Amino acid sequence: MKDIFISIRGRLLLNVEALNMAESVGNYVKHRKVPVLVPEENGFVTYFVPAISGESIAHGFQKTLAEEAEKRSIAVCKLCSKGVFLKSTNNKVINEAFNNPPNTDIEEFIVKNCFVEDVGGFMYAEAENVKRTSNFYVGYMIPAKEALEHVVVDPQLHSRYALGTSFVAEQGQMIYYVELSSALYTFSMDLDTKYIGRLTFQYENAGKDLFEKDERRKRLDTVLDALKVFLLEQPFGAKKTRFLPQGEWNSIVISVSDKTWTASSPFTSKYIESTLKKKDKISYNTEIFVGKVEENNIEEAIINAIEHGKQRISVQ
Repeated sequence: MKDIFISIRGRLLLNVEALNMAESVGNYVKHRKVPVLVPEENGFVTYFVPAISGESIAHGFQKTLAEEAEKRSIAVCKLCSKGVFLKSTNNKVINEAFNNPPNTDIEEFIVKNCFVEDVGGFMYAEAENVKRTSNFYVGYMIPAKEALEHVVVDPQLHSRYALGTSFVAEQGQMIYYVELSSALYTFSMDLDTKYIGRLTFQYENAGKDLFEKDERRKRLDTVLDALKVFLLEQPFGAKKTRFLPQGEWNSIVISVSDKTWTASSPFTSKYIESTLKKKDKISYNTEIFVGKVEENNIEEAIINAIEHGKQRISVQ
């Protein structure tokens, strides 16, 4: 069975979104913002722009992992199955998450009994710390370089309690503001299958398989199926019940390699071209799949990349 490294870079056009809110000040709810530094003719300029955090994106992917695992009867702890990703931080959390708390190796127990923590890692912070690094990596979504000057963050007025009812008479109509944004966002995510289903923490056991070949293959297939669902549906972000954004993928590039090989940053418009040029210079049996909205092939590119990944894994 072969291990693979998948690198995903893309651009999402999202209009009227409130996917990542940072704080409330009175009745005003703020969108998350970050500083972005870009070169100018005479130096640099900093923009404060709306963003969607890596934590928000990771939460959505791990929720998808849990759902796909349960469909296939792969073990997921009680907390992760409900979308509560406390991730085995201490004994109290472990006792709540697992019916039979571990009396052996912490990492081995958690990996065998929670697929989400196998893939997404955890930090056990008791007397003897045990750390398992996540097997997937996500970055903040920020506006693309050429869109920085056109990004809009605007507060929208809302109210609760209907006029003509006793509730308004008692305390007045409740007024509040929610910041909304519209932007061409960048997207970055990598997935390394090397240590899924294997130990990582103690150096003498790093890379040791914890499952038979067929069971590990089942886990890898499930990760890739979850990734496909995640890319096609984008199930991440907050406030979707009343602020469901209008948007779609603008473009995407997905590389599948035998070991670490990352696609170029989508911050600049030539990121697909740069990715293809990089492959010409260095390749680890790298295959690249490209989708563009104007060619109406983004879904096809995502599905083909994931299916190619599954085929690569099955190679002996």
